[in-house]
Amino acid sequence: MNPLVHITQANAGLYLKRVLEIENLSFPTPWSVEAFRDELRNSLSRLWGWEEEDRLQGYICYWITLREIQVLNVAVHPDWRRRGVGKGLIRQAVQSGIAHAVEDLWLEVRTSNRSARSLYEQLGFRAVGRRLHYYRDTGEDAIVMTLPIQVPLPLSTANKRVREV
Repeated sequence: MNPLVHITQANAGLYLKRVLEIENLSFPTPWSVEAFRDELRNSLSRLWGWEEEDRLQGYICYWITLREIQVLNVAVHPDWRRRGVGKGLIRQAVQSGIAHAVEDLWLEVRTSNRSARSLYEQLGFRAVGRRLHYYRDTGEDAIVMTLPIQVPLPLSTANKRVREV
């Protein structure tokens, strides 16, 4: 069974409580329920969860724009870290990128979050910059990381690039 679940306005009641629980266990300044509801109403935004043992164990929230994906938030319940959940969630974002013909996936990560940085590097992300004092709660810098999404075009579209918006 596929553990990925697309969280939408229609099914948010089933998942937002657990999303908030994971959020509060993962970040010093967690998002509010209203922040997640705002993302569910945003046409650019996607929220996906990873469900195992009949419970949501992690989630990812990202925006899809014309040429890129911006990862806004990704977290895994502490009991489920280092089990492939984070990788699976990032791969979902990459698959969305392929489906929407985006060129790159972008994210920011705290300089102190070595485990997340290591995961992103394992998946092929590279550090391309630093945002000074990015995190208001601690004043910590963020490392800007990107992952190019290179998809071979089908032969029928080899001479022209087609994008669905």
